[in-house]
Amino acid sequence: MKLIMAKWPLKASPHGWKYLVEERSLINGRKVIMDELISVIVPIYNVEPYLRQCIESIVNQTYKNIEIILVDDGSTDKCPDICDEYAAEDKRIKVIHKMNGGQDSARKEGMKNANGVYIGYVDGDDWIEPEMYDTLYRLAKQSGALIVESGVIDTYIDKEVLRKPFYNDGFYYDKKFSDIIPTIIYTGNFFQHGIFPYLVTKLFYKDCIFNYQMMSEESNNLVDDVMCVFPSVVNTQSIYITHKCFYHYRMRNGSTKRTRRNDVADIVKSNYSEWLKRFNAVGFEKSIESQLNYFVMYLFLSKAMYTLDVKESDLYLMPYGGVKKGSRIVLYGAGAVGIQLYNYISSNKCCDIVYWADKNYASFTDLSVKSPTAIVDIDFDYLVIAIFNRDAYVSAKNDLISMGIDEKKIRWIDNKYLENPMLLIKQCLI
Repeated sequence: MKLIMAKWPLKASPHGWKYLVEERSLINGRKVIMDELISVIVPIYNVEPYLRQCIESIVNQTYKNIEIILVDDGSTDKCPDICDEYAAEDKRIKVIHKMNGGQDSARKEGMKNANGVYIGYVDGDDWIEPEMYDTLYRLAKQSGALIVESGVIDTYIDKEVLRKPFYNDGFYYDKKFSDIIPTIIYTGNFFQHGIFPYLVTKLFYKDCIFNYQMMSEESNNLVDDVMCVFPSVVNTQSIYITHKCFYHYRMRNGSTKRTRRNDVADIVKSNYSEWLKRFNAVGFEKSIESQLNYFVMYLFLSKAMYTLDVKESDLYLMPYGGVKKGSRIVLYGAGAVGIQLYNYISSNKCCDIVYWADKNYASFTDLSVKSPTAIVDIDFDYLVIAIFNRDAYVSAKNDLISMGIDEKKIRWIDNKYLENPMLLIKQCLI
């Protein structure tokens, strides 16, 4: 076997990547791409009921040249024992036990110990399809892309929903990449990302993600995915997108995405300028800042409603047009946004939630969520749609109107904020 080194031309980036060196072996006169090591980093904290399924989905990948780095982030259940058990059975598994520091801290520890040419991520309560890394790796090598993005499978108790990337399948590089920059964080359709802000749906050439993963993160796990994914994509300017979906995101109410945060405003105040600095690709600054403003508004709306209402006023839920204190509210939507809004209204006691509905109500067995069909029989003042994707909001609104709900009672995010997010951001940062 003769080893040949070949240069794969790539556009120069701020990091100076002009060439990606590829190893090829000559077998029977044919060039064959060598399977390079992929490191899969798995942050784990108290996910005992789900961990075996997660680990086995990685162990059973059709792509075999992987190292699996299980980072036990101070779990107090049986996760540490499960990790050690699997490591004893599979030499590809490396276990790290550490004090609890949060998901970002666990990923950093995993990265420090990663030997792979490529990096993948899987969260300890999720799982992946067997061919995920085989497919993503082949797409990276065939196209020359340094990052590959795939879709998500939102997995409920009783069903699965595929979420495919916004852009068409293909390799985005050079001018084609420049064309998507204006919509890469925010497409203009609230709230839809051009590129998914998830580490777990992607395969990264290690040098593209390493610096961003290892940056000191002062945001307390608020935007740890976002501020790794988007800067690495923007500054690398090399991504392949496939609409194939491999990653099972387990829809469960105890996930960190649904946990109330009281520190969002302080984090944004302290870190906004630093976030902007991470996007250092020449020529994209103005577009990125505009999109980042929409993302910050999204953070306040989804996690910090407490900053948006004026205490001296009798009006609440101001981003939704304002409703009088004591109003009878029907809340529509029980996803992450709906749970956050339900908790805010309940704890603040500004209004009375008389009914909570979601068309997927059967999936929320531990919440008091019911079928939308009964809304017509409820006496209420306003119906607040707690869904951030505009297309989904429009669909829900049309369904409600067709049921006989008065359109004047339906509330969603006030259009003035959608046109100018700084109106809301400035209010939050006073």
